[in-house]
Amino acid sequence: MDRYRPRYHFTAPRNWMNDPNGPFQLNGEYHLFYQHNPSKPEWGDIHWGHATSPDLVNWTHLPVGMAPSYEHGEVHCFSGCSVVHDGEVTLFYTSIGEGERNAATGAQQWIARGTDLRTWRKPDINPVLTLELHGDLEIRDWRDPYVWKTEDGWRMILGGIHEEKGCAFIYNSEDLEKWSFQGIFYKGEEWIWECPHLFRFGDKAVLFYSPSGPVRYLSGTISGDKLIDVQKHGTVDHGGWEGYYASTGFVDENGRRIVHGWIPEGSRGEEFPENLDWAGALALPRVVDLKPSGALSMSPVPEVETLRGVNYSFKDIAIGQTPVLSGVQSTSFECLLEIDRKSIEATGLTVSLFASDCGKEHTDVCLNLASHTITIDRSNSSLLPKVHKTPVQGELPAADGTELIKLRIFADQSIVEVFVDDETCLTTRVYPTLENSSGIQLRTNNGEAVVSSLQIWEMKAAEIR
Repeated sequence: MDRYRPRYHFTAPRNWMNDPNGPFQLNGEYHLFYQHNPSKPEWGDIHWGHATSPDLVNWTHLPVGMAPSYEHGEVHCFSGCSVVHDGEVTLFYTSIGEGERNAATGAQQWIARGTDLRTWRKPDINPVLTLELHGDLEIRDWRDPYVWKTEDGWRMILGGIHEEKGCAFIYNSEDLEKWSFQGIFYKGEEWIWECPHLFRFGDKAVLFYSPSGPVRYLSGTISGDKLIDVQKHGTVDHGGWEGYYASTGFVDENGRRIVHGWIPEGSRGEEFPENLDWAGALALPRVVDLKPSGALSMSPVPEVETLRGVNYSFKDIAIGQTPVLSGVQSTSFECLLEIDRKSIEATGLTVSLFASDCGKEHTDVCLNLASHTITIDRSNSSLLPKVHKTPVQGELPAADGTELIKLRIFADQSIVEVFVDDETCLTTRVYPTLENSSGIQLRTNNGEAVVSSLQIWEMKAAEIR
């Protein structure tokens, strides 16, 4: 058995996967595409994998959704989105070839269409957008279309680089086929922007982007074809290349705004000793909302709770610097803690996962109110010398008058996802080696404290077939 393969996070049947692409829901059925190499567990020969789900938790793999059209010089189908319109679904994606069609200076935007939601044809009108649209404006690494409906037609944003800065560029269309360039939607400070996408909340909008590091967002207002009056510049997830990248979003038939993100495999490092036939997973789908402060609230879709199995519940646990054992042994679980801020203000709190009996292996989730940080400390997560052990750290949300901190942790074989007050999120990978690295423990950094409530659910495996 592959001890590192997740049990309830989405993975491809085998071989490589990266960015989630073009999620949508139609007639109650959720669809998900993803970047996929169907022949090797490494990046290359990028297709779109395809899966469906009734609930965003259990998935059925379908045949590959889209393959490169080698006969037309295409060698990769990079990321993109889907549009449901008049009963037909249109997939937008970045088409990459070789030579003049390279990713840096020769990308094109193509479409594919389907009515049976299983097969997709690329019409002869491709490409629907080329770099020539921009005139003298020089844009590099132009990719990852995201399309939405407006009162006067359609809008698309694409990521890329202009004048050595990452940007989102915006386009409009009346028919999803003929597009015109409207300008720079927003120019960032990072060197690249990938996978831009947005949600609208009345007159507010939130723009997500992946800057070759932790996924970020900007909440502001759309005026004409620009994002203005930015209220908050936040982080979607602090994992970045160590745990969460290339997010994309959609609105389901219940009006929920849902975000998917890719959990990379780079933390395996070099010379990983086990020959695994898969690479990459997806984070739990997250429901997103906008707070009055301009910050995002993010929490796993409630459907995840259907996987909860045996429950262990504890109240008012006294803890000190010596680890307190929960008595639970699991490598696939959800853990929910409620802690009074005042109780741990001076002491801090560490929750150890994947802890071995001998103490040599443990992954530590550390709450530190003095420094306003939440950290996943991986320094003792594995005895393997070359897996990544750098920490993943984020800033704690503001107290906003609440005394309790809600800390929610999902562990799944080699994945750790952490949510603090449904606002600060951290995701990463760990690779414990010892057979009994499955303990859950609590301790303070100094002094004594009380944890108001601790619940642990063993998680059943999702049906991913």
